[in-house]
Amino acid sequence: MSHLLFATAPLDRAHHLRRDLTIINRLRSGPEVRVVSYWRDLSLLRDGRALLACGTEAAQLLDLASETIFLGLLAGKPVFAADVNTLRAEADGAPPQWENGASWGELRAIGATLSAEDGAILATGRALVNWHRTAKFCGRCGSPTESREGGHVRVCLDIACNAQHYPRTDNAVIMQVTDGDNILLHRQPSWPAGMWSVLAGFVEPGETLEQAVIRETHEETGIIVDDIRYAGSQPWPFPASLMVGFTARAIGGQLCPDLHELEDARWFSRADIAADFSDAHRNTDAGPYLARPGSIARQMIDAWLKG
Repeated sequence: MSHLLFATAPLDRAHHLRRDLTIINRLRSGPEVRVVSYWRDLSLLRDGRALLACGTEAAQLLDLASETIFLGLLAGKPVFAADVNTLRAEADGAPPQWENGASWGELRAIGATLSAEDGAILATGRALVNWHRTAKFCGRCGSPTESREGGHVRVCLDIACNAQHYPRTDNAVIMQVTDGDNILLHRQPSWPAGMWSVLAGFVEPGETLEQAVIRETHEETGIIVDDIRYAGSQPWPFPASLMVGFTARAIGGQLCPDLHELEDARWFSRADIAADFSDAHRNTDAGPYLARPGSIARQMIDAWLKG
């Protein structure tokens, strides 16, 4: 699959530099440092691009940050993520203003408008910033933790425990289930009106990815599937998932959506989608539309539509 959001790899993650605090500090304060910033669930942008701040602006953001994370090297220049979540909102609740025409954007909403490189860098930073916000205390003993290795490890400060904690990634399967010339799509109650997509679900302990495809499809819709084939994967940092895509073929069962999980699930033909679905319906009440362009869900649906 090509042109998936957040799946480009522009950064040299430079793992070999992380363990040397002297090098990390030198890179952080050096003249070539670049900084991407996050406030709550928003990313700092300028002129429709990720703001890779440099010079005085980078130093200001790093000074304001409650957490900084070394993301790697971009064309040899060090890139850090800065969590500026402690900045106060404006009086009307709007995000804090930043200088020179910068603005804040929600990555899931704007991802398709960014360059592949910008989207991947912002996604990497967002996933790590979110992890640091939720890993302040040790999951083993409850003591405070401290960031190490450029922000890629947190270590328990209780000497008797000293547990090391690493960024989590929640593996999820997402599946294009078909039956002849029909595709199985669903809606969730939390989704905007009109949006439909393929099924997805988290992998449970002791389960293979293929077993998760079979279980999730049957649990949520009553459909039994086989002929499971890998289709691709996509980082999805909302907050910390890896979406692993599969195609699957229905071989039995009866469509009966689990209304505790889904609002609806239906079979659609290519003709149904061509006649009724349109991206122009997004953010309106005009009719149904598919998952957002650039997502692995949409790429699998589009590939099926093209036969």
